[in-house]
Amino acid sequence: MAKNSVKLNDKIGKKNEKYISDESKEMRNFLIILFSIIIVVLIVYGVSKIFIEDDTPATGRTVTAGAIDYDKVSIGTMLNRNYSEYYVAIYDEEDPAAVLYSMIITNYLEEENAIKVFYCDLGNRFNQAYYVGSDGETNPDASNISELALGDLTLIKVENGEITEYIEDLDAIKAEFGV
Repeated sequence: MAKNSVKLNDKIGKKNEKYISDESKEMRNFLIILFSIIIVVLIVYGVSKIFIEDDTPATGRTVTAGAIDYDKVSIGTMLNRNYSEYYVAIYDEEDPAAVLYSMIITNYLEEENAIKVFYCDLGNRFNQAYYVGSDGETNPDASNISELALGDLTLIKVENGEITEYIEDLDAIKAEFGV
C-alpha cells in the first residue's frame, strides 16, 4: 500500500510540473530573490538603528556650517594674496593682548585710505614652526618665508609679493597705522 501511495504522489507531482511554464518558474525565482533582498535590507536597517547612535545633538545645540575667513592667512601663503600692497598682522589669537591688537587693526581699517590687513594666528599648528617666542631671536631682516623667525607680535608689510617692512614693537605698529 505504501508503494502505491508513493507512486500516486510522484504522478501528481509530475503532472503539476508539466503544467508550470518556464516564465512562471522564473517569476517565482524572481519573487523569492526580491523578498530575500527586502528582508536582508530590513535586517541591516534594524541592526543599524539599534547599534548606531544618532548624530543629532541631544543637548539642544544647533550645528552651523563652517565659514571661510578670507582675512586669515597662514605663514606659508601670506605672500600670495591678490593685492599689490597689504599688511599681515601675526600674533597668537589666544594671547591676552590679542584683543588690543585686533582693536588697533580695526581702528586702522576704519580709515578711508587703509591698506588691506590679513591676520595670521601663531597658535595655528601650521604657523608654529616660525614662532620663536618672546625669548627667542627674531629675524627682522627676513626677505622670504623660510627666513622668518617671529616673536609674539609682528606686522609685515608686503608689496608685490615681497616683504618690505617688518615691525615687532607695539608702539611702532601704532605709529605705522597712525592710531
